Amino acid sequence: MLSVKPWKPESVLLLVGGIFLCLVAGMTAVSGLGRLLPGLAKADREFAAFAVGAVMFQGAALVLVHFFLREHGVGWREGFGLSWAGPGRTLALAALAVLVVVPLASLIGSASDWVLTRLKITSGLQVAVKMLQNRPPPGQLAFFAATAILLAPVAEEVLFRGILYPTLKQSGHPRLALWVTSMLFASTHVNLLAFVSLTFLALVLTWLYEKTDNLLTPIFAHVLFNAVNFGVIVWAPDSLHFK
Repeated sequence: MLSVKPWKPESVLLLVGGIFLCLVAGMTAVSGLGRLLPGLAKADREFAAFAVGAVMFQGAALVLVHFFLREHGVGWREGFGLSWAGPGRTLALAALAVLVVVPLASLIGSASDWVLTRLKITSGLQVAVKMLQNRPPPGQLAFFAATAILLAPVAEEVLFRGILYPTLKQSGHPRLALWVTSMLFASTHVNLLAFVSLTFLALVLTWLYEKTDNLLTPIFAHVLFNAVNFGVIVWAPDSLHFK
């Protein structure tokens, strides 16, 4: 059962607003880069945009959460129940969840693709996925891997499961909290094709947090999920249900 969190709604709003401002600043920087370096290759411009986006969203979120926790007088361990006690159980739950989620998410993605095709709705791939399929240089590939497998899971779990979900839940709307934060998580990936799959993933990650009261469990599950998908995109692209 998830423990009660001391998050103040007004502080949560300020946190979200701060992250939004960082995103705007990042988009402005990317736009300025295009004007300053008009001769930059398209692939390099796209990578620069991805890198700035990662720093200004996930990176900035973690920095702002640090000050958010200080305002509430708690540390990361106390605030999110981070505990290495019983690491085997934590890892086992995360791995078991991923074993279930990966094939089901793939089936949901295939169904979404079928529905969108019948409705004649075009759904492009995430820019990052396109760049990975174009075989970027080793340095860029390493940055993509670090972002997808390490930075994104930590930042997104802290924000969506660690802060937003309990804040909404403790306002007296547990079901609304579950669905709103899950769909918001999916929406931030800006991928219509994967929206339902990512919502399903978020529901499972929230259940893991509720079950263990330890944010490390959904973080590990998220890391494993992203690692599997990263590996498929890079080394087995022909197995994807989309092209």
